[in-house]
Amino acid sequence: MSRRYRARIGFSAAVAVLMASLALPQASARTADSGSRCSGGYVALTFDDGPTGTTAAYLKALRDAGRARATFFVTGTLADGQRAGTRRIVAEGHQVGNHSYTHPDLVQLDAATAFAELRDTSRVVRTQTGRAPTLFRPPFGSTDARTRRDAARLGMTEVIWTADTVDWSGIPTETIVANALTVKPGGIILMHDGLPTTLAAIPKIVQGLAERGVCPGRIVYSPTPVEAWPGLTFHAKAAPWR
Repeated sequence: MSRRYRARIGFSAAVAVLMASLALPQASARTADSGSRCSGGYVALTFDDGPTGTTAAYLKALRDAGRARATFFVTGTLADGQRAGTRRIVAEGHQVGNHSYTHPDLVQLDAATAFAELRDTSRVVRTQTGRAPTLFRPPFGSTDARTRRDAARLGMTEVIWTADTVDWSGIPTETIVANALTVKPGGIILMHDGLPTTLAAIPKIVQGLAERGVCPGRIVYSPTPVEAWPGLTFHAKAAPWR
């Protein structure tokens, strides 16, 4: 075997080792996500009231926190004004839900106006992303039988929450994190788009969940009622991403 040929083989082997080492983290992440890393279960990270000018920063924070995925409940008016934001949410693998068109208390509206709030937002999302939303969150968590029927007519599951961060109230990031980490496996965390304190909380929440063996998951229908608070139940829970 010539010296030149041995050198060529050595170079090829070195390249192969390098490529294998680069591929390992991705393969390990896939294995871990479906195995021991998520042994504590799944919870859903959700953000209401977007898209905003901060949505791109939220998406980056989720990517940086181990490519965590979330559900963004968008309002129709904001989605109309931030079309690239809605498309980018979907392009990066997150769920988009319907959060009404103008963010009113739907229970206080007449039937036709309330239905239009949901219908028009679903149209906006479908136009921008190619898919109508299958999840719906009523503003303020204010809902009734009529609101649930309207959502069902549009093919959507109503989603409330089981852990409220109260991030909209001006509390500091550490309190937002503490409130989020009260969530139990299968639960749903409520947060809001456009808040610097919530943006800063994202990596800390993901890390806190990871320390418990819990992973961010997607929202699916739950045949078993889930209690949001005494007197209000809904049918949604967190599950592994497909």
